[in-house]
Amino acid sequence: MNTDTVRPHADPAATVPRRVLVGRAAAVLLILLRGGAAFAGHTAAGVLRRDLRTRRDRWLVDLVTRLGPAFIKAAQLLATRVDVLPPRVCAALARLHDGVRPVPLTGAAGELRDTGLVLDRGADGIARPVAAGSIACVYRATAPDGRRVAVKLRRPGVARQLAVDLELMRRGTRLVARLPRMRGLPAVAVVDQMAQAVHGQLDFVKEARFLEEFRENMAQESGLRVPAVHRELSHDGVLVMEFVEGLRRREPHEFPEGTRERAVLSTLRGIYRMLFIDGLVHCDLHPGNLYFLPDGDVVLVDAGFTVRLDEQTRATFAWFFLQMSMGDGEACAQIVLSTATAGPHADTDGFTRELAALVRANTGVCAAAFDLVTFGSSLFDIQRRHDLYAAPEFVFPLLSLLVLEGTVRAFAPKVDFQKEARPYLMKALFGDAYRQTA
Repeated sequence: MNTDTVRPHADPAATVPRRVLVGRAAAVLLILLRGGAAFAGHTAAGVLRRDLRTRRDRWLVDLVTRLGPAFIKAAQLLATRVDVLPPRVCAALARLHDGVRPVPLTGAAGELRDTGLVLDRGADGIARPVAAGSIACVYRATAPDGRRVAVKLRRPGVARQLAVDLELMRRGTRLVARLPRMRGLPAVAVVDQMAQAVHGQLDFVKEARFLEEFRENMAQESGLRVPAVHRELSHDGVLVMEFVEGLRRREPHEFPEGTRERAVLSTLRGIYRMLFIDGLVHCDLHPGNLYFLPDGDVVLVDAGFTVRLDEQTRATFAWFFLQMSMGDGEACAQIVLSTATAGPHADTDGFTRELAALVRANTGVCAAAFDLVTFGSSLFDIQRRHDLYAAPEFVFPLLSLLVLEGTVRAFAPKVDFQKEARPYLMKALFGDAYRQTA
């Protein structure tokens, strides 16, 4: 059975024969052995420690790339999991957002049959993507009525590759989790969550719904744009959207100071609305999905990795940030503990003391001195050292903020993240009572 024909929300493991898994496991093992030999060669060369670290980071990115789309996407997601991996490893894996090979199309794309869509092609007849991801690429095209549109197409054969490799990851993790040093770590849960998130990105129908909901929600915040979805041209394997001109990564020096600050404030208010009011959270706000336009408007694209928070989780997350803004570290610790899984050596008292001290140290500091990335990394480091692991429904929203800060902090370092969050926190927690007194 060809898993490319299976609806994206089907269980990928159900379609993977044992012989296919064994063959792929052998291929992965060979890639890992060759990669290990290459890294050993770098180590034996006697290079300086600083240069060795640089080579190690490049080696890691190259190794993951060789393993294929499922491993690339998994590594991209793990790059945000500073609650699980050391920050340096996360930084190395984050480079995979920029190094994904595009897929030029030389012939007709079968998924576009009967849609009337015509991809833009060069003089050589090749359609080259305007954006490339590990699961899909985006091409520019013309709709039957002459509109310029963006067309997102899955990479050829990627559904089958994901089904095999994600199941391989699951089984491999379950084996490794039995080792003495791995006991108590939530390795299986993390990989299962990651596999679910990766496989969910095949579902363009669901992504179209998320984009439409984001577009409606963000319309209430000035300066934020989400491309419109053309449902009449989209289906399981094709997502057709409004084409927004001028989307490219821009550096801070390309904007006047006022424009930079406007763009950052619009972005912050949008993510706070997601987290504290709407509960629909874009968890992948790296520079390839968040674009600043020359006029200061912000365009948000690609809703493949999106999490919907239930009411209890949304309220819990809002209470955590409200208590943090008030400097109540003990209350913050109790909120985290209420969502966390304790390992066999958990020290809740030590965790509470250290987190309370961290919150107090970051309360009342000037905006330029508060670094959410450092705060979040410290929070997760405290958790790891005290053998505590936060639930994914608590982790994913916080990670979305960490990715966002890494994206926008250079554009407006003086913006007060905590101050901008407060109105949204109050609306989320006190609703109409707050609005009447504001």
